[in-house]
Amino acid sequence: MQITKELEKRVLRNYFFVKGFIDIDCNYFIEKIKKGVEEQNNMNFRTNVKGKMTSWKFFNNDINFIKTLIKFNKYIDKNYNFPFFTLEDSWGFINSPGERTDFHSHYEAVYSGVIYFNDCDQPLLFNEIGQQIDPKPGAFGLFSSWLTHGNDTNDTNKDKFGISFNMCEKKPW
Repeated sequence: MQITKELEKRVLRNYFFVKGFIDIDCNYFIEKIKKGVEEQNNMNFRTNVKGKMTSWKFFNNDINFIKTLIKFNKYIDKNYNFPFFTLEDSWGFINSPGERTDFHSHYEAVYSGVIYFNDCDQPLLFNEIGQQIDPKPGAFGLFSSWLTHGNDTNDTNKDKFGISFNMCEKKPW
């Protein structure tokens, strides 16, 4: 083997980060997540979510989730120039006291998002850009999927409920 050049450097890269609130039926989603984490195909404690989690595509066909996603996608289409994308996966999660989500990214997606359904003092942290999303009913975040995010251990006395999702490029072939 002959190596003629090897570079390891940091490059600046554009990203986007949007957060806000959306009117959503929080009770509906909390109850559905509670049921989903009990199903046989759940992903509890097997992913970056070190807590309870539904299957990866649990909300992909949920009409209430899709209606919300359409609003997000309209905003993204109006404000960003992304390749054609489609919903790849959408999962519910519960971070109970003592649980966390390891820091990670969703590098394969065009963009990712999260929606929260209750108050909890366990924010989603984006340390590399100095941002966070505080869990409140209807709070959401949309972001460049390659941004590293996660949270510290839930040291509150309440569960945190949310849905995360990935929008991936849909190839024309």
